[in-house]
Amino acid sequence: MNHKGLNQLLCAATVNSRFREALLRAPAQAIATGYLGQAFSLTSEERILLTGIQAQRLEEYAAKVYCWISTNDDRGRLQTVVAPVTAELPQPC
Repeated sequence: MNHKGLNQLLCAATVNSRFREALLRAPAQAIATGYLGQAFSLTSEERILLTGIQAQRLEEYAAKVYCWISTNDDRGRLQTVVAPVTAELPQPC
């Protein structure tokens, strides 16, 4: 499964501190607002996941996304950019 929307969201949170703080504080609102005028293309399952995550830091948030993907994706790994964000957090899912 392609998780392009998840990758875009986590990249936006990585490079923009305002978006990152909004995502951590109020994920549903941050997702609905989008980033730089662009909406995130997310499945309903991804939206449920993202709005249900409670984390104090982006690394925690990304690790929870990674765990979800690794248990729900038939390939068991993320695409391109997300893995480096979570590489420092060797946590069991």
